[in-house]
Amino acid sequence: LVSGNAKVSGNAQVSGDAWVSGDAKVSGNAEVYGNAKVFDNAKVYGKAQVYGSACVYGDALVYGDALVYGNAKVFGNAQVYGDALVSGKAKVFDNAKVSGTAEVYGDAQVYGTAKVSGDALVYGNAEVYGNAEVFGKAEVSGNAEVFGDARKRT
Repeated sequence: LVSGNAKVSGNAQVSGDAWVSGDAKVSGNAEVYGNAKVFDNAKVYGKAQVYGSACVYGDALVYGDALVYGNAKVFGNAQVYGDALVSGKAKVFDNAKVSGTAEVYGDAQVYGTAKVSGDALVYGNAEVYGNAEVFGKAEVSGNAEVFGDARKRT
């Protein structure tokens, strides 16, 4: 379902019970399917995929070959791009960025102006926030928190 001022262009596809509404845009070769929702001013483009019951909203951007699925949420001014993956019940919001081949999953949260990149993994109930950066092959898991101006890599 595409409603409101939402636009689907190029070879982009919206299928199943997925919906795109508000001023959202899905373009390029992007796909939104299953029960996924893209709304407000969010944009999904490139070869990105949003599926399952995932939601992308606010002014969030999902692009490149990024995958957002499960019950994951990407919102605010957050960006998920490259080959990044956000899944499970994970949340990426505020001005956070997840890129490279990084994965955020489980109940993990990345927010503030935090950045997760490279081959980093953030999972479990972990939180990365503030101006923190997690990169390289770093793993943040369990109930761990990385925040402030912290930088974690391996």
